[in-house]
Amino acid sequence: MKLIKEEEHKLLDRKRIIAEIMHEKNKTPTTQEVIKQLAENLKVNPELIKLRHIYTHFGASKSKIIAHVYNNLATLKALEEFRKKKKIKKAKEQKPEAKTE
Repeated sequence: MKLIKEEEHKLLDRKRIIAEIMHEKNKTPTTQEVIKQLAENLKVNPELIKLRHIYTHFGASKSKIIAHVYNNLATLKALEEFRKKKKIKKAKEQKPEAKTE
């Protein structure tokens, strides 16, 4: 794993990690595999890592990864619950109403 960029977000109490993973002649790694690898490289608890994206180009043997590494579990739960609620609310607003005839 090659660390490309690490940004500190003090207000959100987390780091944004951009990394590159090589997977020669294998499929794109699963979310759990990536989190495990990140935890080992950054020496943090895997529960504090939230994976955002895995980008793999067709036929390539490397993937770009974007992840958030939180400083504590309380912040992770608070921010992720807020994000989840916002996503659900947006989905309900966009859902078309059933026609009644």
